Amino acid sequence: MASCVVKNWQGETVGSAELSLKVARPETATHILYLALRRQMTNARQGNAHTKTRAEVRGGGRKPWKQKGTGRARAGSIRSPLWRKGGVIFGPRKREYKLAMNRKERQLALRTALQSRVEDLIVVEDFQEQLNPPKTRAVAQALLRWGVMEDQSALLIVAERSEAVERAVRNIARVKLIGLDQINVFDLLNVDWVLITVSALEQLKARWGSDAAPAVLETPSREAPQADSAEDQALPGDGLVDQTASESEYEEEGQTQAQPKAQEEQADLQGRPAEQQGPEEQTEEPQAQAEAQGVEPSTAEEAETASAEEESND
Repeated sequence: MASCVVKNWQGETVGSAELSLKVARPETATHILYLALRRQMTNARQGNAHTKTRAEVRGGGRKPWKQKGTGRARAGSIRSPLWRKGGVIFGPRKREYKLAMNRKERQLALRTALQSRVEDLIVVEDFQEQLNPPKTRAVAQALLRWGVMEDQSALLIVAERSEAVERAVRNIARVKLIGLDQINVFDLLNVDWVLITVSALEQLKARWGSDAAPAVLETPSREAPQADSAEDQALPGDGLVDQTASESEYEEEGQTQAQPKAQEEQADLQGRPAEQQGPEEQTEEPQAQAEAQGVEPSTAEEAETASAEEESND
């Protein structure tokens, strides 16, 4: 894991940033960079060189003279490769220069190239707002404040290319501006300094899965406002308390609904005659009358039993 400084528009160090990318092993890093660089430079070739053979040159369809009798060498066309203005033998033809490389190898080469330039890497804050209006002189002076001398080249990597930044940088021959989606091995290895904005570095880490922490700036962080009262702070058991309270309320409602029903049933029992009442209800009625008269329930039962026996004897 390597650390690099973060500078603002005035050239002052305002923090630090870490860069830790998955790179190739030391014994294979040089070869993987060579393959990626060769592929990029080869694929940049257009392959437009093209010459015409004797069949493609205009003219030459008629035999210039007869085969025999003139004393001259036999000839079948004035566009023979041996003649002036004739066709070309084995000349260059249009072709496509293209080398293939595995996607994981290309990504590994890019990460290795960027990690190898960490000593020459300068992280700068986003300066698009400083270019109002965009001036080449402002960027040239900022480069000097960042440590890029006039005889040194630099690669400026931004998250998104804007018109203001392009207009301010395009007239500086030693500085090349590219977007984050245009990063390549050749440009990383072909300059003296690599400048990258903070936003571009964070997006690069997110894309390539860097384990390094985000850039830390030396600015005081604002603490989060605390709750004004204890009511604003949520407790871990608030949900359980609410649930228990709702259950108790539900039970109280059930009890209040059950009380009128019990009263109605008691009123119906009192209004029905003894014949319609059950045995349990009939036994309860004499006991209630005895208690009302102040007689013990057992004595009242004995009196009723004796009166019933006398009536049967008669």
